[in-house]
Amino acid sequence: MGALVDLDVVRARRMADKAFSHWPRRVGYRPEPTDRPTHLPDMVVGALAELDTPATLALYDLVLESRGWGPGERFPYLEPNEKLEALDAFLFLADQLRFEMMRRLEWVENTLGEQFSLMELAGDPMGCQYEQAHLVPTLSKRCHRYRELERQARIEPGAAVRSLIPEALHTFRHRLSKGE
Repeated sequence: MGALVDLDVVRARRMADKAFSHWPRRVGYRPEPTDRPTHLPDMVVGALAELDTPATLALYDLVLESRGWGPGERFPYLEPNEKLEALDAFLFLADQLRFEMMRRLEWVENTLGEQFSLMELAGDPMGCQYEQAHLVPTLSKRCHRYRELERQARIEPGAAVRSLIPEALHTFRHRLSKGE
């Protein structure tokens, strides 16, 4: 008797193969279909968080291919509704990768990237958000600006955490250049 094949697993694998096919050229790494942001090497998280052209295309590859819309270069040619959906998913995914960078710096805790794969985050951002109590990670007491941002983090957690992004990019870039 032959082995049973789970078609959902096969479809997910095929979709991930397409979504990550350009990543080795764009960011120097090819994730597995079930990889979460927490599984990515520091260099890849740093590259994706910077959002330069190759990283932006890598994220659009993931967003568009998870919907069966083709590679990232197709973004400008999408229909308006598809373009808006892709842009929302891209911004959500970019946030999650930047939050992962801040988690590695020990500035935040409880990221969605600890719970969901890259494919899930890109393919169903609303579903990922719906399932979690914290849409924005919690500011960590180990963050060097915790006392300064503590009050704002209770009132506007998203603004408080996102205010750290420019400094986090600089700090993470410096850490990577030192090989830490």
